[in-house]
Amino acid sequence: MPSSSSDSAPRILALDVGTSLVKAAVLNVADGRPMGPVAQVPYQLDQPTPEAAEVPAERIWGAVVAAARHVTASGGDLAGIGLACMTPALVLLDAADRPLGPIWTHLDRRSRPAARQVWAAVGPEFLATVGNRPLPGGISVIAYRQQLTLNPYLVRRVRRYLHLNSWLGLKMTGECGFDPANASFSGLYHTVTDHVWSARWCDYFQVDPDWLPRVVAGDETLGKLRPAAAAEFGLPAGLPVKLGTADISSAMLAVGMRPGDLLHVVGTTQVLAGLTATPRPDPQRLTRLHGVGSLYVEVTHNPVGGAALNWLHRLCFQDQSEDEFFGRTMAAALERTTRVVLDPPYLGGDRLEIEAHRAAFRDLTLATDRLDLLAAVLEAMRRCHRRCLAQLGLGRQVGRVFLTGGAASVVRRLLPEYHGGRVDCVEEGSLRGVARLFASPAGGSGP
Repeated sequence: MPSSSSDSAPRILALDVGTSLVKAAVLNVADGRPMGPVAQVPYQLDQPTPEAAEVPAERIWGAVVAAARHVTASGGDLAGIGLACMTPALVLLDAADRPLGPIWTHLDRRSRPAARQVWAAVGPEFLATVGNRPLPGGISVIAYRQQLTLNPYLVRRVRRYLHLNSWLGLKMTGECGFDPANASFSGLYHTVTDHVWSARWCDYFQVDPDWLPRVVAGDETLGKLRPAAAAEFGLPAGLPVKLGTADISSAMLAVGMRPGDLLHVVGTTQVLAGLTATPRPDPQRLTRLHGVGSLYVEVTHNPVGGAALNWLHRLCFQDQSEDEFFGRTMAAALERTTRVVLDPPYLGGDRLEIEAHRAAFRDLTLATDRLDLLAAVLEAMRRCHRRCLAQLGLGRQVGRVFLTGGAASVVRRLLPEYHGGRVDCVEEGSLRGVARLFASPAGGSGP
């Protein structure tokens, strides 16, 4: 029986590097679907101080190699390798391309002092050109500035300033590049203006422009898999390697998002993102280039997410199974009228703020019971969701909605805006989006 066009389409190795897990799969380029198992290799983030979230670079490399070998062990020809990665994740290298310390991930908040200083001194100018506030964790050069404060001699040893996918690309190919999405979150790139590395911000942050590699679209070929990396992966040398882009951008590629659509990622907290042709820098949004094509991604953040619900389950409803809590009890809480308010709502922190925020319940009385607390959490989630839609400029005029993440099906039931409309739940979006790097012409706008 002849094979279908999908069966005969090229296959690629996709690697999705998240904050605690590396996923790998061999994908069919035609439809982005895994042609076999999806490997998941966890790795541990270190917290040497309360606000730290770092990881040795070689620990991530080990997880990447293990995940890749798991899905390619059965053999078969591959047309290339592509990446999707968390961002930003700062990797500083010395003259021998050795990491100068652990990777500071986007969850790290040790750079609050540096962020305060930069926002007070040059905040409006930074926002207008970079497209974002100088957020701790959210902008990698703020982490670099904090590291310089801790070790002023560091500047003498740095020879490359990279993000995670840049470093992985270097390990695989010997070539170096930044995709536009990661460049946008470096704090050293003119995201909003002329799309070049900024002499102004390099000088301000003591970054030698020679440390920064060229900026290449995520769907361009960075280089070919070199023999040393090929041997570790158990693959032939010479396969083309693409840097890819940020994990959220990759998920957008997977579903073919267009301006007016909404991507809703439900994790520890909730991330809402849309595409636009016109950037609108704002303190209540993140703005960056998509990474593939000319569009921009705008991101807002709902601090009441899956972690808040899991916390309340553990704290107040331990006698109930997950099915009972997320089913019957959640339905009862939606019908509950209560005076209790979760305000401020920051049970999961706020990625868009420089200062740390904490949550608080208000209007508690001796008559308050656990269902009131759950009702207050759900109302805060809905309130913050409406705010996020407004900050994206979508309001109630949302096109298609794509939900992804561990608690996506639960959140879909909780938000009135998703009742009756077109809402698609997407599995492995950032991983599957890697296939689109090979399906669209290099430098193209994607789907």
